[in-house]
Amino acid sequence: MKFTVVTHRVFMATAFVALAGAAHAQPNQLTIVSGSPGGSWYPIAAGMSAIFGREGIRSNAETGAGVTNMIQVSMGQAELGVTTSTIPPMAEAGEAPFEQTLDNNRALATLFPNAMHIAVTDDSGIATLDDLVGMRINTTAVGNSTQQAFVDVLTAAGIEESEVETSRGSQNFAADAVKDGSLDGLVLLSAYPNGTYTELFSSVDMNLLSLDEEILAALGEANPGYSPSTIPAGTYPGQDDDVATARSDLILFANQDMSDEDAHWIVSTLLNHMDELQGIHAIMSDLTPDTMANVQGMPLHPGALEAYSAAGIAIPDAD
Repeated sequence: MKFTVVTHRVFMATAFVALAGAAHAQPNQLTIVSGSPGGSWYPIAAGMSAIFGREGIRSNAETGAGVTNMIQVSMGQAELGVTTSTIPPMAEAGEAPFEQTLDNNRALATLFPNAMHIAVTDDSGIATLDDLVGMRINTTAVGNSTQQAFVDVLTAAGIEESEVETSRGSQNFAADAVKDGSLDGLVLLSAYPNGTYTELFSSVDMNLLSLDEEILAALGEANPGYSPSTIPAGTYPGQDDDVATARSDLILFANQDMSDEDAHWIVSTLLNHMDELQGIHAIMSDLTPDTMANVQGMPLHPGALEAYSAAGIAIPDAD
């Protein structure tokens, strides 16, 4: 599916300037719907909320999920949300789990890549995706990007989710259930290292399943928001080898009805606090303004486009 970057009159600059000034009014408040407890999305949203708060904006982060965040922001129930780059193409096409076409959200920034984690206990004997059939795996709630990504992975492998004994709890619930032997594994679409996984791998002998080239190719063909990725060896305790997996970028987005001034202020504020933004989570340490402006899967908000252009940041075409 092709996406075209929303065009807008831009103002070029030769260097970074203080963008959050009087020329662009501040938002009245900002609520960011994010992810589940135990994942990386919520603390990252909380970190951005703290940045906005120090600029005098009433701001808070709330738990959420990649699919439901799209719906909440679309309906005006939150000003900002995060989702993965695989979700907007599904929403625009009206594909399940969306009941109808949803195309009124616009991107503000790419934040970081998420990697699919499929973690299983050594004692389970699970070594391949086929071995997941009949096993007890936590997939998080329906409507979460993790659950949808797991369904996509299973589909690429010719497996129905109904063939797996799924649990729908939070990551913290799942980790506790793995420890007491109630679950054989858990899945998560997250930045790495993920704190819940690091702690779990420190106390239980765990493995991460790799996805072969055929599975990765099938994922990319089904949804252009997926791309191959690697969780490097040593990311988690006891993980001695690189793990081939799928990647989906995390996007910060708003409703298309957000004013250009508010969208400009949000993006320029994040650009002006790049050091703080990079320090929120280890996965964001390499974040750059160019990376933020390179959004896949969703068109940029005109106000965001103006903010990047005013900072001299090139805007790539989005596929």
